Amino acid sequence: MEGVNLSQGIEFELLGFTSDPQLQTLLFVVFLGTYTITVMGNLIMFLLIHVSATLHTPMYSLLKSLSFLDFCYSSTVVPQTLVNFLAKRKVISYLGCMAQMFFYAGFATSECYLIAAMAYDRYAAICNPLLYPITMSPEVCAALIVGSYSAGFLNSLIHTSCIFSLKFCGAHVVTHFFCDGPPILSLSCVDTSLCEILLFIFAGFNLLSCTLTILVSYLLILITILKMNSAEGRFKTFSTCASHLTAVCLFYGTTLFMYLRPRSSYSLAQDRTVAVIYTVVIPMLNPLIYSLRNKDVKEALRKVWSRKIME
Repeated sequence: MEGVNLSQGIEFELLGFTSDPQLQTLLFVVFLGTYTITVMGNLIMFLLIHVSATLHTPMYSLLKSLSFLDFCYSSTVVPQTLVNFLAKRKVISYLGCMAQMFFYAGFATSECYLIAAMAYDRYAAICNPLLYPITMSPEVCAALIVGSYSAGFLNSLIHTSCIFSLKFCGAHVVTHFFCDGPPILSLSCVDTSLCEILLFIFAGFNLLSCTLTILVSYLLILITILKMNSAEGRFKTFSTCASHLTAVCLFYGTTLFMYLRPRSSYSLAQDRTVAVIYTVVIPMLNPLIYSLRNKDVKEALRKVWSRKIME
C-alpha cells in the first residue's frame, strides 16, 4: 500500500473509548468534572504560592511549577477529548495531532524531571539543612526548573520530529483518545524500528535517570531519619516527604508501565486506562495531595481567605 504524507490536509480519526452515545455522554460529564477540578486546583495552588510570602521557598517554587505543568499537560489532551465525546466526526488535523503530541510529551517529560528535582530538594533540606540556603539557592532552584523544561521539550522535539517524518497508510485511525507516540507509530507503512529504538532509549533514559535520582535521594533521607534519636522527629521529618512520595508513585508507576514495554505487549484497553490515570487523574490529585497534607499551604490559604473576607 502506498504511503502518504499526512501534512497534505489529511486528518487522524481518534477511536476514543466507545461508540455508545449514552456512555459517551456519561464520560463527557466525568471528564468535564475531573478537568474542572484539575484547572481550579492547580490554578489555586499556583496563585496561592505566588501571592503568599511564607511560601516563597525553593520547595514551593518547585511545587508552583508542578501545578503549572499539571495544568498544561492535562489541557493538551482533555479539551480535545471532551469535544470528541460530543462530535460525530472524532478527528484531529495533522498539524493539530503533531502539536498535541509535542506539547503533551514536552510537559509530561518536564514533570518527570521536576519531580526528581523535588526529591533532590527534600534531600538537601533534610540531610544538609545548614547548607540548604546554598544548595537550593534561588539561582539553583531556577536552574532546576529551566533544566526540567529544556530536557522535556528537547525530548519531545526529537520524538515528534522522528514520528512525523514517517509515511502513513490506511484509514489513519488512531486507536487512542489522543495523539500519543505508540498509536501513531502503528499507522506507519514504513519501517519504524529507528523511532521505536529512539522512543525506548530516550524514555528509558528520562525515566531511569529521574528514578535513580529519586531513589538515591530518598535512600540518603532514610539513613538520616534512622539516625535521629527522637521518634517524633523521625515522624515529622518523614511526613514532609509523604506528599512527594505519593506523587512519585502515581506518576512514575503509570509512566514506566506505559512506555518501557515492547510494542508487542501493547493492549488498547490497558493503554487507554493507564493514559486516563496520568493525563486526567494525576493532574487532578496532585494539588489535593500537596494541600490536604500540608500545614503551610492550609495556613497560607486561610490567611488569604481571611484577607479577602476583611476587604
